[in-house]
Amino acid sequence: MNINKPSAPPIVNPYQKHNPVTKVEQVKKAPREDELQISNKARELYDMKTEQDREAKVTAIKKQIEEGTYRVDSQKTAEKLFDQWF
Repeated sequence: MNINKPSAPPIVNPYQKHNPVTKVEQVKKAPREDELQISNKARELYDMKTEQDREAKVTAIKKQIEEGTYRVDSQKTAEKLFDQWF
């Protein structure tokens, strides 16, 4: 007795089927952007200046508070809060 196989398409194993590999071109890096480099001495001078300015501002505010002339600008405070949160 001769038993024939059913007429079905051949089974393909997807792990054995290889697609041709295409080379991926290397992406060219964008040219470097301009940089600003500040020397350590310049940073120290800047920090010292900002510290002096801050101390002067704090001293002026303390003096106003002690004299009772310091007023909070509610409009400016609201704007700063709004800018920070929205």
